[in-house]
Amino acid sequence: MHEGINLSYIGLTELEIRVLKSIFTLAPQLSENYMLLPPDQLGEADLVLVNTDDPLTIRRWTELKQTNPLVVSLLLTDSDKLNCNEKTIQRPIRVQKLITALEDIVDQTSADLDEGDSAGDLSIMVVDDSYPVRKYMEHKLAELVKMPVDIHFASSGEEAIQKNSKKNFDLIFLDVMMEGMDGYKACKSIKAGYDSFVVMLTSKKSPFDKVRGTMSGCDAYVTKPPADERLLEVIQKFLSQCPHLTGTPAKTGAS
Repeated sequence: MHEGINLSYIGLTELEIRVLKSIFTLAPQLSENYMLLPPDQLGEADLVLVNTDDPLTIRRWTELKQTNPLVVSLLLTDSDKLNCNEKTIQRPIRVQKLITALEDIVDQTSADLDEGDSAGDLSIMVVDDSYPVRKYMEHKLAELVKMPVDIHFASSGEEAIQKNSKKNFDLIFLDVMMEGMDGYKACKSIKAGYDSFVVMLTSKKSPFDKVRGTMSGCDAYVTKPPADERLLEVIQKFLSQCPHLTGTPAKTGAS
């Protein structure tokens, strides 16, 4: 799993595809944060650039949304009347225009995910500098936890500490390897002042990493990408220690 956002496209002309690829070559801030996928890999896309001036493309986009409801769209059009409900850019595709639109989408998505705070719900924060990981965890937690959940997100250890100081989260999934403050230091800081249940997320499998996680005060340790069974296991462990919360995780087909 790469540490960026999978971006693909539907219905672009050959010239527009060449321009898009050139932009990715010339703009390092795009190639560092986004992975440009061809249309035959649309199923793996987090965000799709859609030609809204072609009815066939709109039909394909509608079908994709049905199979992958989490995918986000950036609309491309010739019209000077831009769509108010979804992020839209007008042709021709330009470097700064594309970068600004993508940044706006990511910022808005992060803001939307942090809205809807509900008292009494199980409050969860996912801390990871990878957008795909945050989206994966959002989907999996909503699927596996059979009770109302209020999910928030942070992309760094510093941001996690700041957010947790304002809202003491019940459950925190905390990535180990992040730029700036790593997960171990963030965990120590959180556990020093709050009673949050912290689960370390890591791509490493070394026993030493688990020891470091334990020494930092974490309550559980999960290797990415976490299997459903392992996520259920740590959620059940958390709920068993929190009698004030009701509800149990949903059961999967295998036990």
